Amino acid sequence: MIGLDEEREFDILKLALFMALMLVIVEMTVIIPNLFTGDLRALIGTGLFFATFAFMYIILERFTTWDGTTIEKLGIEIDDNTIRRIVIGGIAGVAAIALIAAAAFFFGGQLRPVEEMTADLLMSEIMITVPTALFEELVHRGYILPKMEGLAGKNRAILISSLFFSCLHFSWWTYPGIPLHVLLLFIFNIFLGGVVLSLSYYWSNRNLWVPIAFHFVWNMIGYIMFPTYPRESVVLPEIFQFEWGITTIVGFLFGLSLIYGLLLNKKK
Repeated sequence: MIGLDEEREFDILKLALFMALMLVIVEMTVIIPNLFTGDLRALIGTGLFFATFAFMYIILERFTTWDGTTIEKLGIEIDDNTIRRIVIGGIAGVAAIALIAAAAFFFGGQLRPVEEMTADLLMSEIMITVPTALFEELVHRGYILPKMEGLAGKNRAILISSLFFSCLHFSWWTYPGIPLHVLLLFIFNIFLGGVVLSLSYYWSNRNLWVPIAFHFVWNMIGYIMFPTYPRESVVLPEIFQFEWGITTIVGFLFGLSLIYGLLLNKKK
């Protein structure tokens, strides 16, 4: 019979293995395309990006089966409240982005020119953002967060899993010429985003549809309305740029307050 200490050590090793596999998958999409040049590099990079989600699904399926459960039990069950949760997450995401965009528009930031907001851009963002929001939430809030909660408690789980979530966005760190203070702001902003999504998961009674909807709308509208820094040069990124600037902090906190208010109102 396995003792409590041995069981805890086993759970730690299993979670560490899962997180290491997620890191390998993300590194693969960054490192392998750099072995090629030109159109081949772009083609392989695109293929690996979408293959990432297939790998995530396979690993999630194996680990949930190992745990004696299913992927659906991670928080994506469909019930009578699913539509309401999606609407709440979507409203909060729209409001958060609208606040950041308004700050950029009125106070000297930089938005994407209207003529660049094409149907092709919309379709490409939909294709990228749908699997990104779904699988990142399944991995980080659906699997890692509750597993870490069982090992370290809820508060520490939120902080540690959000830090890991931020670190897995390291591909943006590799661009040359990013000022250190802007890079540190980006790391903190993505960490804060992880905290917001984690809290919305708990406030939804451990359901993922609010964070999935918020994550989707946040990415979708943000990458349409703002230039893609640091691939493109922008004005005052440390203040106004989506996910890089200080206004992102305000947007996240505003979105979080809306999620809390709307979910609390539903409970009442």
